[in-house]
Amino acid sequence: ETTVSNELLLQFLRQTFGTKVELIDSRIGNRHHDYLVLLLQLRHPSLEVVVKLAGPEAPLACPFERTAMLHRLVAERTDIPMAETLAVDTSCRTWPWRIFIKTHIPGVEWAVAQQQMDQEELAGAYRQIGEAVGQLHAIHFPAFGDIDPDGSIPGDQSYPAALTEHAGSIIRSARLRDLFLLALEKRRGLFQDVRQASLCHEDLHKYNLLFEQRQGKWRLATILDFEKSWAGHAETDLARLELWEGGLGDAFWQAYKAICPVDSRYEQRRPVYQFLWCLEYAENTAKHLADTQCLCSELELPRLESFG
Repeated sequence: ETTVSNELLLQFLRQTFGTKVELIDSRIGNRHHDYLVLLLQLRHPSLEVVVKLAGPEAPLACPFERTAMLHRLVAERTDIPMAETLAVDTSCRTWPWRIFIKTHIPGVEWAVAQQQMDQEELAGAYRQIGEAVGQLHAIHFPAFGDIDPDGSIPGDQSYPAALTEHAGSIIRSARLRDLFLLALEKRRGLFQDVRQASLCHEDLHKYNLLFEQRQGKWRLATILDFEKSWAGHAETDLARLELWEGGLGDAFWQAYKAICPVDSRYEQRRPVYQFLWCLEYAENTAKHLADTQCLCSELELPRLESFG
C-alpha cells in the first residue's frame, strides 16, 4: 500500500507553500492500491488541504492535470463551489507519484446528510442536486470522447463508437465487456441519433456529493472526484444516480429539467447505462448481483450468475 512519512510530506509541501510551512495534522481520507488521499492541516499558511498521490499501479489513470482543468471549468461555468487547485505534478521526476493538491471544502457526505434531513429538507437537497447536475450537463463539447488536459476532444466519433470505447476502458473483464457490447448492439438504434456531448461526471454517487449546514439550512457544499469525467451523453449521469439512489423524486427532476431537457427515449436507454456500471464495479455481493440480474432480464440478456 502507498504510505508516506510526515518528513517526506513536508518536503513536497515546502515546494508548494515555502519553507515556513508547518504540518499540524494528517489523516487518511481514502486509500486503494498505490493510491492515497490525505487531509492535511497546515500552518504558514493556515490551510486545510487535500493531497492525492497516485503511483504507477493506481487503479485509476488519475489524470490530475485534466482534473485541475475541469475544476476550473466547472467553477467558471456553474454555481457549484469547487476546490482551488494549489499544485499538480504528474511528471514523477521528483516524487514516485502523480500529485494533486487542492483546498479542502468541508462537508457531510450525502449518504450521511440525507439521514439527518426531514422531508422538506430532503426535497430542498434534491432540488440543489438537480440544479447542480443540470449545470454540469449544460457544459457542452463539440464531440464525444475523452477530454484532454487543454479541454479539447481528440477525434470525431459517433456516440455509439465513443460509448463503446468508453466501456472498453472501464470494464476490466473481456467477458463482461463482450456482454455489454451485446446489450448495446441490441439497442444500438436508440443511440444513433444522440448528437449533444456534455460534461459527464461519471462517478456521481452519495459519497461524492457533500452538504453542509449554513444558518440552519442544508446547502450543497461541492461535488468531488472528476477524475473519470468525459464528454458523453447527459443521460449517463442520470441513470447512475437513479441506480444508486433508487429514485430521485420530483424536486430533482423539476430543477434539472428547468436547465436541461430530458429526451423521451431516456427510459429506454437507461438500463444500458446502468448495466455498464454494474459491469464496471463487478462486485459479487448479493445486492450488486441482484441489480445486475434484473438488468439482464430487462435487456433480454443471459442471466449473469457471477462476475467471474
